[in-house]
Amino acid sequence: MILLVDHEDSFSRNLEHLLAKFEPVVLQDRRSIPKSLIDKANLIVLSPGPGKPADYPETRQLVEKYLGQVPILGICLGFQLLLENEGGKIVRQSQVLHGVCTEIRTHTDSLTYRGLPSSIKVARYHSLQVDPDSLGLMPPSLRITAEDPERKVPLSFEDLERNLFGLQYHPESFLTEQGKRVIENIHHACLD
Repeated sequence: MILLVDHEDSFSRNLEHLLAKFEPVVLQDRRSIPKSLIDKANLIVLSPGPGKPADYPETRQLVEKYLGQVPILGICLGFQLLLENEGGKIVRQSQVLHGVCTEIRTHTDSLTYRGLPSSIKVARYHSLQVDPDSLGLMPPSLRITAEDPERKVPLSFEDLERNLFGLQYHPESFLTEQGKRVIENIHHACLD
């Protein structure tokens, strides 16, 4: 079962439909997650959402409690929340990207992009980003796996020691090439 932690985002249901191609999904509000659901989860997915990571202390507590015990994937807001939790600094980006399709450079030697080309187009809906200068503060096991080559911004990561993954873009969007395959790769990595 995949536990999708909802941050009341309009994309949560679309994401649920994509994740359901791999396992049954339970969509649960971040403020009321019973331990019984976490015990059944093969993967916890942190949904996109409005605002900034600091607006979601319940999700941060969940991450701190289960990091390294249950695989976690953060998408958009979830990506930012995970990186901030790891020591990264989240800042306002110079250009707001809402509903914009951009090309990203992928690390094809990563599990996230295994079997995919070195460049794909993705859908972006964010005004915040991780500050690239803060990446040195993060654990050495955490590896950036894709960047925006034009803006030099990290757009995905994986930490295989702790089964921690993040995507700044929306894999469930029709604007994202290979979104289903990216989720499939992460899902396989979590089950292996």
